[in-house]
Amino acid sequence: MVPGVEFVQFNDVADLVRKFDSTVCAIGFEFLQGEGGIRPVSREFAETAHKLARMHNALLIADEIQSGMGRTGRWFAYQHYGIQPDLVTVAKPIAGGLPLGALLATEKVSECIHPGMHGTTFGGGPLACAVALQLVTILQKEKLLNHVQKIGGYLVEQLQKLQKKHRAIREVRGVGLMVGLELASADLAKEVFQQMLKRGTIVNRTDETVIRLLPPFIVNKQHIDTAIRQLDQVLAQNTSAVAANAAGRNQ
Repeated sequence: MVPGVEFVQFNDVADLVRKFDSTVCAIGFEFLQGEGGIRPVSREFAETAHKLARMHNALLIADEIQSGMGRTGRWFAYQHYGIQPDLVTVAKPIAGGLPLGALLATEKVSECIHPGMHGTTFGGGPLACAVALQLVTILQKEKLLNHVQKIGGYLVEQLQKLQKKHRAIREVRGVGLMVGLELASADLAKEVFQQMLKRGTIVNRTDETVIRLLPPFIVNKQHIDTAIRQLDQVLAQNTSAVAANAAGRNQ
């Protein structure tokens, strides 16, 4: 019999408790969703998941593919919650763009993994590993995690000021330099995404209505001010036009 996979509604503690029993071997989630629209898991959900995993001798897995290696101002997003997962997945940023992944495990879990049981064709390459070690060294030497916390706070502050000016901005959320801008419609988000790229500022659109901002760790206030100014212009130019087009389609 192939073990089943059960999905839980995001941040729904009651749904989590209802579906978690002694048959569950592991639960995994992003403490800060990336493709899901920069949505942080609630502290109650995270703590309940941790408690249930301990109660039923299940593993707690943190997906840190996008949020790990300092993106949120801590080495990993789960550290903002004071919870220790059993397994942590790391990939995208660990080797500065070169293909490399890692699975971090507690001592207890690592004792269950033996040579030949877990492997990857992308694991352990000498060039990628050398780059990864250099990345960790630079993050520590340059105190970039502190910079990510401070400059990320400045980015959120500027976006919140922009939110007061533009009603089309529904919510600003995120931690460190992993920030999302929830807009009023998918059409507006799509237009903002395209117009920002034309202006030379790389953003992305996730979960239909969210503009995702993942600046490089060395970003400074001047860069952020430029991006905010561009966002201000784009929103001013496109909010009314997108609303008019949507109204026309609904007639």
